[in-house]
Amino acid sequence: MRGEIRHTTVLVLVCSLVVVALAACGGGPSEADIEATVEAKTQAMAKAMAQATAQAASTAPTSQPSRPFPDKPKYPRLDSQLNKLVEQIGSRSTADIAGSAPVSIGDLVAVTVRLSHNLSSTIDFLSSAGAKVANVGADYIEVYMPVTVLVPLSERDGVLKVEAIIPPEPAVTD
Repeated sequence: MRGEIRHTTVLVLVCSLVVVALAACGGGPSEADIEATVEAKTQAMAKAMAQATAQAASTAPTSQPSRPFPDKPKYPRLDSQLNKLVEQIGSRSTADIAGSAPVSIGDLVAVTVRLSHNLSSTIDFLSSAGAKVANVGADYIEVYMPVTVLVPLSERDGVLKVEAIIPPEPAVTD
């Protein structure tokens, strides 16, 4: 497509130069003829560009992505795995739900809670809800907690994100 446009552009320029050279020698066409020729060549070039653009548009793929984007999670501060777990509350036992988490003990799931503030009050909340705090850092808490407390925890002031703890996998060596 670009090659056709370049070829047409070069052709228009060469014709224009020939016409100008002939006019300079005194034996060529009049100024009106030159303008008419340049106008005709410009229109031809514009038509060629429009055809090339139309051809490119007609051959462009029109298919949609094979899968639509997933819906936004219901609880944006819970990661996708935890959102899937809390969706099951009421349809399965809490022990079964927790058992499908990457790391769990009985009906408690292992999570990391990322915080901006309110660390001590969040620890108090977790303890009163039956959670077992495992590690505490300046801006996070690692805790085993009931599945039923995930949503209330994610909605607390200062909680930025609640993520399931994923166990490390050993490196594969030969």
